[in-house]
Amino acid sequence: MTTPRLRRTIVMLAASLSLAAASAGAADEQKPYRVRGSLEAVTGDQLTVRTSEGETLDANLTDNTGVMMVVPASLDDIKRGDYVGLTSIDAGGKRIAIEAHIFADDLRGTAEGHGPWDLVKEPNTMTNATVAEVEDVGEQRELKVSYKQGQGEQATEGSQTIYVPQDLSVVRMEKAPDRSVLEPGKDAFVVARDEADGSRTALAVIVGAEGASPPM
Repeated sequence: MTTPRLRRTIVMLAASLSLAAASAGAADEQKPYRVRGSLEAVTGDQLTVRTSEGETLDANLTDNTGVMMVVPASLDDIKRGDYVGLTSIDAGGKRIAIEAHIFADDLRGTAEGHGPWDLVKEPNTMTNATVAEVEDVGEQRELKVSYKQGQGEQATEGSQTIYVPQDLSVVRMEKAPDRSVLEPGKDAFVVARDEADGSRTALAVIVGAEGASPPM
């Protein structure tokens, strides 16, 4: 049974990884934005991140901060019915994945949809969806995925065909047992929000385990 604490974590993670979140370079007040880097320090309810741009960023941890981790996986682990996240680019009229993460079952539905992402400089998208079909096509694997986008009566159904290279980086994302996984030196993906009082809150923190790093 899903506990209230886990439900809050899942809801917060879904909100914080929203495809509508602003990029780290456009951190409007009250709007979530993404930060990539490494944990420099974790003290009490605060963490410090050395961003990939070389800046230092402090953020507060709260009871509602979603703490997740990614562990190694492989392309063969992606099966029909799995809920996955795929960052992809357009190449020759095809969507080609540049990273993939498999969500644990209790995170199914997280930030479901398809929209712009900011992993690389060239235009790229994030698709969080359910795998409908898996087919081998030459040296690539073709994933047909489906998703719902929007809320309530405004929700629409969509689908994408995304080609996945055999050497693609694949990880599995799951809820961390506790904050002890937040260790200095670990690569981290943080979704943060600037507060009206000038502080910054970490809505979600994703780190690697067992040699994996957050690829998104």
